[in-house]
Amino acid sequence: MIKTLINTIITLSVLAFFFPNISFSDWSVILLAGVVLTLINLVVKPILKLLTLPINVVTFGLFSGVINVGLLWLATWLVPGFEIKPMTVGGIYLGYLGTLVVVLALISLTQSLVGVFIGGKK
Repeated sequence: MIKTLINTIITLSVLAFFFPNISFSDWSVILLAGVVLTLINLVVKPILKLLTLPINVVTFGLFSGVINVGLLWLATWLVPGFEIKPMTVGGIYLGYLGTLVVVLALISLTQSLVGVFIGGKK
């Protein structure tokens, strides 16, 4: 769990540094957001996946993306000072939902890369 927490905090810090749409009011908010996201992914996500298993089977697992976006939104709602603002990519305005999907993909990619360096994933 500690490696996952460190991975999440580093990931959020890197993404906030490179993308102005992801912002934190200060470093304590990054730590709190890392703790909240880690707890959500370790406690809430497995319960939701189990409850929505029939929908996930019917959609061939695509509904898990909806769950992940909802959990990321929940983290931004729970942590004051953690904001994800809508972005424009290639001249296309994504809106809040599209931005959450892009940020979720960036979080997943960055966590995989950071996990290699801290020894969490091989």
